[in-house]
Amino acid sequence: MAFAFTASLSMLAQSSIFNNPANKAYFGIRVAGEVTCPGEVSEDGTGISVFKNGGGVEFGGIFNAPVVANFYIEPGLKFYYNTYSMKGDFVGAIDNSSLIKSVITKKFGMRIPVMAGYHFDFTDDIKVSVFTGPELEIGFSAKEKVSSRTIDVSNDLYADDAALNRVDLLWGMGAGITYQHVYFGVSGSLGMLNMLHDSDFTFHENRVSFTLGYNF
Repeated sequence: MAFAFTASLSMLAQSSIFNNPANKAYFGIRVAGEVTCPGEVSEDGTGISVFKNGGGVEFGGIFNAPVVANFYIEPGLKFYYNTYSMKGDFVGAIDNSSLIKSVITKKFGMRIPVMAGYHFDFTDDIKVSVFTGPELEIGFSAKEKVSSRTIDVSNDLYADDAALNRVDLLWGMGAGITYQHVYFGVSGSLGMLNMLHDSDFTFHENRVSFTLGYNF
């Protein structure tokens, strides 16, 4: 009885669920919708929620490289466009006459994620994966659009004397499911660097992504 139980565990450990002998490297394309979740602007540990959540899109590609058993490394290159806006109470604080209607930030750039993950191959067609890892983000453009009753003004947030840093480092984690060649995943990324340029305040950018892809 004990021998049979041990043999069953050994067979399970060697099954393709945890160690698929058919593993091979592949390329994939990815497109995602994302919810941008700006963190609090804080000083000396005191935080204030200044911004509302926004939305965005991301597109690009990945390379999945098996390492051992079903463990893999997955670097990628992606481009993104996202937005978020300032809450109404703070818009009013900027201009006491309430002439300003909105302050919206629009960003475009690229991301270089390097995820480490493990997939569980329940059948030849269905795989479930979990992953985590760092992600370098480099901004190409960041515009702050200030709208009033009479004019719309756009400011460059990456200018030498402007507010935001171009480079961010995030830590991502998530899970996905693959059916044959089609992939769907959900992930979250936490900003690790202070995005405010030359300031005593701290501000981190976070997001949640819903990804659809195809593996070749």
